[in-house]
Amino acid sequence: MASNNIRSFRGKKPFHKSPDDREADLSPAEERNSFSLSPTSLIDVSIILEVIPYPVALWSLDRRSCIFNHPTRELLGFSDDDFIKNGSLWTDRIHPQDQDAFASAWRKLQAGEKKIDCRYRFLPKNETAALRLREISIVHSRRESDGLGTWSLYTQETGLEDEFTGTYSLRKLLGGLTHDIGNNLQTISGELELSRWSGVLSVESAEAMARGITQIRTLAHEIEEYLFPSTHRLKTEDPASLLTEVIQSKEKEMAAHGIRTGMVVKEVLPKVPLDGQFDRALRGVIDFSRALLPQGGELKIEAGMRRREGERYIELNIVSSSSTSLQVDERDVFRPFSKVNGHRLGLSMAVAQQILRRHYGEIVFRKEDSNRGVFSLLIRAPESKKS
Repeated sequence: MASNNIRSFRGKKPFHKSPDDREADLSPAEERNSFSLSPTSLIDVSIILEVIPYPVALWSLDRRSCIFNHPTRELLGFSDDDFIKNGSLWTDRIHPQDQDAFASAWRKLQAGEKKIDCRYRFLPKNETAALRLREISIVHSRRESDGLGTWSLYTQETGLEDEFTGTYSLRKLLGGLTHDIGNNLQTISGELELSRWSGVLSVESAEAMARGITQIRTLAHEIEEYLFPSTHRLKTEDPASLLTEVIQSKEKEMAAHGIRTGMVVKEVLPKVPLDGQFDRALRGVIDFSRALLPQGGELKIEAGMRRREGERYIELNIVSSSSTSLQVDERDVFRPFSKVNGHRLGLSMAVAQQILRRHYGEIVFRKEDSNRGVFSLLIRAPESKKS
C-alpha cells in the first residue's frame, strides 16, 4: 500500500519533544532529517509563516514535524497538532489513487532533490469532497545549526474537466478563468517567497515581483466580483466599528505616507445587516483616499445619521485634506481602470458602488475645495422602534 511507503516519514521524535526525547541520541540520518530549531527560532518561523497570505507550511524532511500558517489551517480544517499526533494522517487523507505519486515525490526530497511539484486530491477535515491540491516543496536550511526544513506551498486547483458537459455558461467560464489566474499567481508568488527565504532571490527583487503579482490577483478577483457579484449571508454589524477596524489596520501605512487619521462618531449608530463584502468596499475607499494624498495630509472619518426622502440612513463621510490641490477629476473616481496620482484603480471603486447598492445605499465623491475631497457612504437603516 502507498500509505505504508509514507509511514516511514513518521519518526520517534515529534516536533514538541518530551524531556526523554530531547535526551535521546539520534543517528546521523535522523539528525539530518530532524528540526533542531530553538524555541526562539520556532517563534520566529511561526511569525514568518503568519505574514504570508497564502497556505504555506514548514515540514521536517522526514515529514513527521510541521508548522502551519492560518491560511493552511483554513484550507485543510486541520491544525499542525493533528498531524504531529498522527504521523500518517496526511497520507490517509490523500485519495488512494494519488498516494503513490505523493510518496514518490517526497522520497525525491529525502534523496537530495531541492524541489518537488506534485498534485493530488486531499480530503479536508469534516468534508466529504476532496480538494485538488498542488504542493510545491523546497528543501531549505539558512544555517547549519537549524537543520533541514521543507517549505511547502499549497494551491487549490479547480477540476473543470469533471464539470464540463459540452455546454458551459459564461459565468462558469469566467469564474474558472479568474480562479485559475489567481491560483497560478499565488503559486508564482509563493515560489518567490520560498526562493527569497532560501537566499536564492534578493529581497528587493522578490518584493517588486510580489507587488505586481498581488495587483494582478486583485484585478482577477475584482473582475469576477464586478461581472458576477457574490452573495454572502447578511450579518448584523456596526458600520462605525468596521470602519474603525479598517482604519486601524491601515494606520502604519498611512503614517508612512505622512497621513494623519481621525474619527468622529456624532451619535449612536444602529446596527444594520451587512454582508462580508462591505469590509472590502471600505478598504477600497480608504486606499483611494490615501492615493489622493501623495504628499501627506489628513484623513478624517465622520459617522452619523441622516434622513433622505423619508428614509433613515447611516452616513459615513471620509474626508481627505491636503496642503496642495487634489489631482482628481470627480468623473474619474468610479470609472474602471482610471489612474490617480500613479495609483491605478482597477475595478475597486466600481465594485464598491455595487456593494453599497446591495445594501440599499450609495457612495458618492465630491470636491468641496481644491484641496479637500469627500466620500459619502449611505447605508439604509431600519426605523427605530417606538416605545
